Amino acid sequence: MAATLIGVLAGSLLTSRANRTHWSRDKQIDACAAIVAESTRIQLALRRAWRHGDAVDWVPWNVALGTVWLVGSPAVVAAAATMDQVFWDHRDQFIQQTATSETAWKEARDRMETARLDFINAARLHVDPRHNRLTQVPVSRPPLPGSRQGLPSTGRAAPDTSRA
Repeated sequence: MAATLIGVLAGSLLTSRANRTHWSRDKQIDACAAIVAESTRIQLALRRAWRHGDAVDWVPWNVALGTVWLVGSPAVVAAAATMDQVFWDHRDQFIQQTATSETAWKEARDRMETARLDFINAARLHVDPRHNRLTQVPVSRPPLPGSRQGLPSTGRAAPDTSRA
């Protein structure tokens, strides 16, 4: 009888630990997915602010950052902080519409996309260290006017988001 009771108790503890680990991993993945989505939204919002004077809503981005700070690993948090710093480095020139050319946008966009890719790789490696690093940004960018950028890896033409 004692062996049965010990077995039930041990099984309960192991199940509880597995459930907590699974819950934590799910929360981390959700938080990282929110960072990727919100970073893309902020990047497009900065472009709309520059081109059309639209307001940028930072609240969802800050919520996503706060969530990553709560559940993310140090490497994931550092990568999110780098992305946030890139936004801060470029926000004034686009919100105040002082950027003078598409080249300024291209440089800022490239930094944002590099920071996003670094974040994605940090998150992937944290979730499963067997993942390989990615080298392509997750969102295809349209070519700048007058540039000769090729097709995205899907073989389809990039969508026209120049209004964004």
